Amino acid sequence: MNKTQLHLQNLHLLIKEAGSMAELARRCGYDNSASLSQIKRRLELQSDDENGRGIRPSLLAKLENGMGKRKGWMNREHDPEAEQRKKAEAAARLAEGKSEEAHMYAPRPALDFEQAEGRVAIVSRNTYETQITVAINLDGTGQSRFDTGVPFLDHMLAQIARHGMIDMDITCKGDLHIDDHHSVEDIGITLGQALKKALGDKAGIRRYGHAYVPLDEALSRVVIDLSGRPGLVYNVEYTRAWIGKFDVDLFSEFFIGLINHSMMTLHIDNLRGKNAHHQAETIFKAFGRALRMAVEFDDRMQGQTPSTKGTLTA
Repeated sequence: MNKTQLHLQNLHLLIKEAGSMAELARRCGYDNSASLSQIKRRLELQSDDENGRGIRPSLLAKLENGMGKRKGWMNREHDPEAEQRKKAEAAARLAEGKSEEAHMYAPRPALDFEQAEGRVAIVSRNTYETQITVAINLDGTGQSRFDTGVPFLDHMLAQIARHGMIDMDITCKGDLHIDDHHSVEDIGITLGQALKKALGDKAGIRRYGHAYVPLDEALSRVVIDLSGRPGLVYNVEYTRAWIGKFDVDLFSEFFIGLINHSMMTLHIDNLRGKNAHHQAETIFKAFGRALRMAVEFDDRMQGQTPSTKGTLTA
């Protein structure tokens, strides 16, 4: 199978998963499906060309992000029936509840979110790599509890909760025997899903948020637009590759997962800093402050959607 045939096959799988070409286009940020239809037609015409270039990398990334696939998914062969069997087996194990693997699934939040007032969301995401439950209350008081198996990430998440005045409870059981990558990335994904769910139609919110936060010699700026369009500009040059046992490259993976599933535009700039711990902490504190501003209700907006389009969810 050449590259063009592989991309065409996987495009068909995405269309089937989305339910239609139009829905796939919507999830990937297109106003209509014409562009994807043209790409599909081109792939069909070039399918026998061994030198065919397939789909360009930027569009591959857009398709993968829009459908929640891992990077490189479009460049791998997939067996839908086998994958469906695996999902069914996982669902069966979860339903049993008393099986040997039942305890592998992330427990319910320890904080009381079921009775909480405000914009609350509880999201669980279970895969063969991670089992995660995220609970948030956007109208909270900054309470938090974290049990992710990645201590430095717990420390950073606590900054979001405290400085964003968001109650957060995050539990993750991940394949830490491999490394922290899957846990950190998937926590970002699940937190993004919870933010999107808690925000609902976004009527009456400020939508935009920004913050500058210093910590000794370090200074970071974070700007947020709850636009309904995922986008990340990440300008951070850490002064070292590891903070204790934590790989700083994973911070960008966390934010990529978060923006793609919360549908926010996020600009992160570390303006200066010599201590990598300080750099990271100013970023997460600034993100919490900016998020607090963006999700707050604007009294003058009086329930209106903060967009001339009339929607921030389509």
